[in-house]
Amino acid sequence: MRIASFICLVFVSTLCGCGERAVPPSPANDLRGVVRFLEEAHPQPHAYVEPSALTAVVDAEAARLEALQAPSDLELGLSFHRVLSRLGDGHLALALPLFQPEAGPLSLLPLLPKRVGGTLYVDASTPTLPRGSVLLSIDGVDAEEVWSTLSELVLVDANHPTARRAALERGFARHFHLAYGMRERYVARVRLPDGETRDVTLDGVERDSLATLTRYSAPLWGPQPEDHSQPAWPWLVRLNPSTVLLRMPSFGIADQAEYARRVDALFAQLAGSDTLVLDLRGNEGGLRTHGIAVLNHVLGQPYAQWTRMAVRTRNIPEAHRARVSFPFVPEEALSSRFARARQEDGRFVLDGDPLASMMQPRGEGYPGPVVAFIDGATKSAAVELVAALRAFRPDALLIGEESGGECGRHIGEMPVAYTTPARSVTVLVSLIELTHVPTRGCEPGHGFRPDRAIVYDERAFLQGRDPYVDAL
Repeated sequence: MRIASFICLVFVSTLCGCGERAVPPSPANDLRGVVRFLEEAHPQPHAYVEPSALTAVVDAEAARLEALQAPSDLELGLSFHRVLSRLGDGHLALALPLFQPEAGPLSLLPLLPKRVGGTLYVDASTPTLPRGSVLLSIDGVDAEEVWSTLSELVLVDANHPTARRAALERGFARHFHLAYGMRERYVARVRLPDGETRDVTLDGVERDSLATLTRYSAPLWGPQPEDHSQPAWPWLVRLNPSTVLLRMPSFGIADQAEYARRVDALFAQLAGSDTLVLDLRGNEGGLRTHGIAVLNHVLGQPYAQWTRMAVRTRNIPEAHRARVSFPFVPEEALSSRFARARQEDGRFVLDGDPLASMMQPRGEGYPGPVVAFIDGATKSAAVELVAALRAFRPDALLIGEESGGECGRHIGEMPVAYTTPARSVTVLVSLIELTHVPTRGCEPGHGFRPDRAIVYDERAFLQGRDPYVDAL
């Protein structure tokens, strides 16, 4: 029922609804139509924004678009991000025609920053700048102003700052172009490690070139696979004679059987006396069956990840039906699943976890100490793994920073695609809110907080160290 957001963006980009339109198609009405749909179908559209505040920002952005003679995709995307970011839902995703592979060549900014304390360092760039170069400005705009502007555009759970920073660092180029446009070349002013200030001209690059940039902060993201052309399968890393790390960078692989087979094979290699580190840094989720495959070896009793599911509607409202498609499951799956649901506070609710029958441990659980590495990008299915670990193995230690996904809930099942009539902008939204199993220390609006916090400081960045491993 759920695929990671980055997969969904590519898939839904080609979808386009059709049918009768109640209002004349225009970029401003595209924005208004999406918000009307979200307010009718999203499980918690006003969890983090008052209705009046949302209306105000929608009106302001619609007026801005109406004042533009022919808004570009980037100008339209900027308005969508300004509005959608208010909902505090990290599973929302936006597909602009401009960024789709069939749209033609791009000219992206080949520079990725990294915030370390109060400093914005150049983490990767083309041409390569020395480690320790400080970013001062881009095309004459102060770097801190750029960062602050883009921080308001990212789509994250609950709007908490750790998730916001992590999302911006990963999606800096895309968000930069929404706010500042796209050009053939860019000028970055930097302060080099020797103190010299220099203007560096950066030629725009295609998306494939941007994806190959190597970050100086790469050790912070966890061990990297030797072959980047392969899917992000899990693998083991021996850290020291008594500690082994299970690296799980993503749960977005579609082959569930092969993922489970590989997990079984990895645990067969473990004697059980080592400290086992579950490395979920950067894991933005995907299929939760992958996390279940791991938990079935780690936990020693039947468990669950959810306590209930809730939806606002069991069918797509008629006014929006022509614009909405179900890219992964038929609409009937929604209506049939909740046919016998009870009504509570204007929603349809089902108790329990529908995958509970799969959550049967292979034995008495992993006998050695268990640690989980988490960061601001740990979300969705990866957070569900942490929820079950926290609830059913309370001795497990969390190391890192607050998770990007909320500890108590998230909206990440039954994704549908709403495609606007005027400009074919696609918004992906999940219709089901999941309530996680109760865990100690969980506060509404927050991710899982670590037992041992990691602070990535200037020394770790300049020396290329992994502070998570240092903490062990």
